[in-house]
Parts: sequence; structure tokens; C-alpha cells
Amino acid sequence: MTPATVLAINAKSTPETIYEALTTGQGLASFWTRDSQATPEVGSIASFGFGPEARLQMKVEELVPGKRVVWSSHSGFPDWEGSKVAWTIKPGADGATMVVFRQDGWLKEIADPALGSINQTWAEIMTRLRGYAETGEPQPFFG
Repeated sequence: MTPATVLAINAKSTPETIYEALTTGQGLASFWTRDSQATPEVGSIASFGFGPEARLQMKVEELVPGKRVVWSSHSGFPDWEGSKVAWTIKPGADGATMVVFRQDGWLKEIADPALGSINQTWAEIMTRLRGYAETGEPQPFFG
């Protein structure tokens, strides 16, 4: 069994707002990295910059408006090869929207030493997603 990162947040926001944040360049730039390029289209390639030499590309595999977003690693970060990222959006407590994040498919030799750092980074990014969804104020983790 390969290691996975699984996190969940409740945001006082709508599923539509969360979905837009996860599927558009502007939305992704508002909580993940300022250098985000994405279109909400299955088969498209989303591109993320992390400095002058680091660019990650993810293939959009699945889009269910207001409910689910799935990407697979396409290129740029060899350590991410074979991994998938998925966000599931569903009703949460007290009228909030729950977002469950999962990244799996890591190569065991990559994930074992790095999973703690990976989990910590995604937890911070998810916190920023919640903040952006609730306030509309951009707060990218990178950039």
C-alpha cells in the first residue's frame, strides 16, 4: 500500500466558490502559488511555478462541478511521478462546505522520508484555501 496524504477542512463558503478556487488559475493563485495557470477542462494541463526553475504540471483528470476535482502528475516534479491529487467537496457541519484533500500514488522510496513535510505543506495550503473561500482575500502559500 502506498502512503497518502488525506486532509479535510470545513469552510464557511459555497461548493461553487470552492470549486472555482480549485479549477481556475485565479483561484489557485489565491491560495497555492501566485504562478498558477489552469482552465476547468478535463484533459487540460494545469501549470504551477515555484521559482525560476521549478514548474509542476498536472493533468486535469476529472471535474464534477461543485463536487470533485482530480489531477494526475504530468511533469516537472520527478518525485510526484505517479501521484494523483483529488479534492472532494461536500456538505459540512453547520452549513459549511467540507473539502477532503487526498494525494496518493507516491513511490514508497519518495514518500517514506518526505511524507511528514508533504503533509505539513498541504495542511497549510488547505488552511489558505479555507481563508480565501471564506473572505475572498488571496493568501497564496508560495509566491
